[in-house]
Amino acid sequence: MKEPTPTSTHSSCTIRPFEPADRAAVLSLYETVFGRERSTDWFRWKYEDNPYVDHVPIIVAEIDGKLVGCRAFFAQEMRINGSERIAFQPCDTMVHPSYQGQGLFDRMNEWALERYSDRAPTFCFNFPNEKSKPGNLKHGWKEIGTFPVYYRPQDPVGSVKELTSGDGNGGGNDDGSTGGADTRTTSDGANGSNDDSAVNPRHDYPHGYDDPVTEPESGGVTNAIAKVITSSHQAGDRLVTQSPDDMAVVRFETPPPDVLETVYRRSVPDGIHTNRTAEFYRWRFENPTQTYTTYVATRDGETPLAALVLSRVDDHLRIVESLPRKIESEREAINHLLVAALTDSQDRNYVTAFGKTLPTPIRYRFYPDTRFPLSTLVKPTARTLLARDLGDKTGLEESGTSDWNLSRLDLDTT
Repeated sequence: MKEPTPTSTHSSCTIRPFEPADRAAVLSLYETVFGRERSTDWFRWKYEDNPYVDHVPIIVAEIDGKLVGCRAFFAQEMRINGSERIAFQPCDTMVHPSYQGQGLFDRMNEWALERYSDRAPTFCFNFPNEKSKPGNLKHGWKEIGTFPVYYRPQDPVGSVKELTSGDGNGGGNDDGSTGGADTRTTSDGANGSNDDSAVNPRHDYPHGYDDPVTEPESGGVTNAIAKVITSSHQAGDRLVTQSPDDMAVVRFETPPPDVLETVYRRSVPDGIHTNRTAEFYRWRFENPTQTYTTYVATRDGETPLAALVLSRVDDHLRIVESLPRKIESEREAINHLLVAALTDSQDRNYVTAFGKTLPTPIRYRFYPDTRFPLSTLVKPTARTLLARDLGDKTGLEESGTSDWNLSRLDLDTT
């Protein structure tokens, strides 16, 4: 790895690599920019204990001794063209509000590209929001395509109110952050959400103007409708699911890394995706900001066939991983697990699944936000994949969405 000389962009600004003494300042800047606090344990998990890099991959901007900017990367081992390569996912990009408009995002990006030009990582990929997307394209990222998020309404009234909230404080984002924090941006192109936040459901109309959703007049009627739809969901799920007699479901409150790797290895997909190993799962699920529940389908009580990993965020449920990743190879087993998970999560307003996670989403009333009817209610953002080669000529810049096999676990925000 080539270490560029720390550069002064003007008389008092220096762009340089992260140093251990910067941790507290980075966390303080995070709270200022994103409007939410992150702990030392979170920073240590995400950056210092990451098994795929031997340093903290963060570039900082410093003015008069004060840390005012940060360009960070989430290291992952990816499978591409049949081999494993290290990739970086840009994330947690931030510039202090008092120093926006001075080109700090561009300068940190240029410094990072020079630093990593001669060795790992092989490439970068991310899902920038509309504010940071131009800055990425300016520095050589190529647009690959947009990935849908599938929504299954559980509570019809609660789902619609949350997904169509236009005030930035309603349902928030599917990454668990609040809508208000995710609208902050810098004029440098650095955004006030994670550089790769997955979903920001927003109303297509100004709040209170031409709103297609009205508040029910009677709570009793609302509750009655909700019960009818919930019962209909359950009956429909059972009708469309085949449950072989020799298949059982085991629930784990803590994901079992070795079991998950075993299921992954049974049918490894061809598409570009994170390489799943027990080490990866063990580290990935130590994220102190999330909790995960795992459902595993077994045959004869022993052989693991499929797995589903879920995370509860506020009043909705996220499906973050399904295995095997070549989901068609165990379609019925995954569907069997899905019904078990949905039955246990009737109190959630809605359930989401990102990208290639479910083999038959429409069968279980998961609707993509890129098509009618959700496309008329939900304004999807930050789901367009961008990628950039860093010298190895992997060809991924010419790839399409069908060449990638991503679940939410491939994203840094999960």
